[in-house]
Amino acid sequence: MTAESDAPPLQLPVGQLVAFACRRGDLIGDTPGGPSAQEGIRAHQKLQKQRPPGSEAEYRLQVQWNCEGQAVILNGRVDILHPQTDLHRPVQLDEIKTTYYPPRQLPETVRQLHWAQLKIYGFCYLLQRRADAENPATDDGRVALQMLWHNLKEKKTYLELHEFSWSELEAFAHAAVSEYLHWHRSWQQHRQQVQTSARALAFPFPDYRPGQRELAVAAYRCLRDGGELVVEAPTGIGKTVSTLFPAIKALGEAQVDQLVYLTAKNSGRQMVRETAARLHDKGLKLSLLEIQARDKTCACRLGLCSRDADGICPRARGFFDRLPAARRQLLGEPQLTPSVIAEVADRLQLCPFELSLQMLPWVDLVVCDFNYVFDPLVRLSALQDHQQRRALLVDEAHNLSDRARVMYSATLNRRDSRRAAAACKSSHPGLRRSIQSLVRSLDKWVTERRQEGATPEAIASRDVELWVTPLSEAECHPAAVTRAAHKVVAEVSQLWELSQPPPEAIGDWLTALYRYLCIEQLQAEQHRCLTRVENRDTPWQEQQLKLLCLNAADYLQQCYQEFHAVIAFSATLRPAAYIYHQLGLRAQSPYLLLPSPFRPQQLGVYLCSYVDTRYQARHRATDALIDMVTRVYRSRPGNYLVFFPSYRFLQQVAQRFAERFPQIELLLQEPGTSDRERAVFLESFSEGRRSLGFAIMGGVFGEGVDYVGERLVGTILVGVGLPQVNEEQELLRRACDTSGDHLGGSGFDIAYRYPGMTRVLQTAGRVIRTESDRGVLILADYRFADPFYRALYPEHWQLQTCSSGEALSNGLSRFWELE
Repeated sequence: MTAESDAPPLQLPVGQLVAFACRRGDLIGDTPGGPSAQEGIRAHQKLQKQRPPGSEAEYRLQVQWNCEGQAVILNGRVDILHPQTDLHRPVQLDEIKTTYYPPRQLPETVRQLHWAQLKIYGFCYLLQRRADAENPATDDGRVALQMLWHNLKEKKTYLELHEFSWSELEAFAHAAVSEYLHWHRSWQQHRQQVQTSARALAFPFPDYRPGQRELAVAAYRCLRDGGELVVEAPTGIGKTVSTLFPAIKALGEAQVDQLVYLTAKNSGRQMVRETAARLHDKGLKLSLLEIQARDKTCACRLGLCSRDADGICPRARGFFDRLPAARRQLLGEPQLTPSVIAEVADRLQLCPFELSLQMLPWVDLVVCDFNYVFDPLVRLSALQDHQQRRALLVDEAHNLSDRARVMYSATLNRRDSRRAAAACKSSHPGLRRSIQSLVRSLDKWVTERRQEGATPEAIASRDVELWVTPLSEAECHPAAVTRAAHKVVAEVSQLWELSQPPPEAIGDWLTALYRYLCIEQLQAEQHRCLTRVENRDTPWQEQQLKLLCLNAADYLQQCYQEFHAVIAFSATLRPAAYIYHQLGLRAQSPYLLLPSPFRPQQLGVYLCSYVDTRYQARHRATDALIDMVTRVYRSRPGNYLVFFPSYRFLQQVAQRFAERFPQIELLLQEPGTSDRERAVFLESFSEGRRSLGFAIMGGVFGEGVDYVGERLVGTILVGVGLPQVNEEQELLRRACDTSGDHLGGSGFDIAYRYPGMTRVLQTAGRVIRTESDRGVLILADYRFADPFYRALYPEHWQLQTCSSGEALSNGLSRFWELE
């Protein structure tokens, strides 16, 4: 067959072809299993060094082949090539695979996939030889293909050798490439529709709000040219459409291949869906995929199916046999939301979470949480494909620093480890013994801390000991704990390789163990090892080993490098030096600060300097706060929210308020609010109501919620939002003070004041959401008058200082009289 003259050759790596077109059977290894990458590399290197003279390791294959009217360039590297030594033996290609068991015990799905890869390599080699032959039509050559199964447990290599003819391998390759090409043509047809519709797309609103056009232009330039852009765009400016619209334009002009939009909260993903739906109504053909967390998607956890006697989900059985039909149904769908994915998954009995991951390369816009790009344990490998030019849009980027520090930290608990061992007692005795060994290594590590005379940190509680050591010091590194943890993981991997998963009850503990080993390999100067002992000298003593990341900026920068362009935006990204320092952004990256789209007269801002809400003064502040809340609530009918720095302070004021004003119903945010409880709380803040709610600053009701119009007419912020003082925040403060790098501020600023003010500004942004809103914002603490905080206030705030409750009432009366 001849290739189409106007169709450029399709670059197709062998690994990509095999993964798409040759995978059949069960879904294996949806959790970490099998030998680690490091073990595989070591085994490859060992066997390649043992190859006979004349053979070649990492032999590169690249051939062009015309298949069904399309020129395809297949490329890859085979582990070992043995040249032909005599006329009776053909050239031999070896592929090395590491296992924990003899190959006959491996699942057939795994064996077939590995052999498929080697067969494609064999086809490429013979095609390459035929291209060099004088008369390829008469060359029905043969090639020997050998799989080297290296058993790490036995330190033994099993050989599996087969000879194949050109016709056999050509038929196999033709079937695989044909399947891929049929899909590729459908995908290209969809892409053409996306690009055509994107180029013709108009801005979905009659006019730009102030600042929107400037943001859209800056975003497009960044997407076109590559690099990074930081944008502080005040609440209400329309950040989602102002970044998404130029990104789609760049997609239409082939400046980027795929868009990845990150959000920290469910409300952010909803906003993207609504914006995309509006653009779809304007003619856009783009396909959006929303990735939901596995815990909220898994059919087994939702009670929709049950695992079989082997502990395998029935939706994983034959997963890849039913996958092609699901892909065909979902390709080009405007919005692949969790409900749409679940509907197709239910119909074809597939794992919905894995189905969403399989669709990830075949959509134009991916919407997901931060962790799928930045978390080293769960980040999606499909988003690290360097063949694609991807654009990363990071919404609510002010959350990224704290989230990243958690992603790059890890904890091992003695109590949880003992429970995991107990859960394996009857079903997995070998795994139980390895976990018990890990528990003993934790005990020994604590004993060594005491015997070596290491001085614990000063802790208020007598029942707590805490040792803090930098991981850069070899003698302070818990190496024995790491070795024991690796043995547990090796045991679990062997079980997974045989499709015999560990008990479901230890799933969360295993995830924590995987994270510990992952972070232990990544740890650097910004990590500290925290050894904590609680309830010492008691039978229920608890021990905890934590690898704490104090700054994840370097790791974030490494992740940015996977993308053609990165745009980080939020309503609160100030000051710039602090933001760049925390988010790992290049110092030369542009910083765009946009003005508020609303009139200053829409928001009344009152600083109540007569209130002291510091921890030691909270009992004295209670009555003053109750008086303040009452004055604000009665100044004008409507809905009001009071935000506190902690649940304890909230409950203290709420109890006293209920005693004084039992006729006023209070709505209180409770710890661990469920989605349903959150919805009920928000339903109380509808137009025409007079609801008074107490909530937590920086919590689910203080960020990512649009209280439009009369849903919220006033907010009281109690205190400056400082994070709770604890050992970890103090370590962060001390590390920043001793680093000598104060570009982001002093240690106290970075650990406490900047994060606190970010919470304040985010919560303050809930009041005014549209051009017609009016409302009041009360800053309840004398510290708000400090020049440090005043320098961080938005430019449109017209601050009025009130020295008493009477002054506040007078100011509120004047504001509401102007309606």
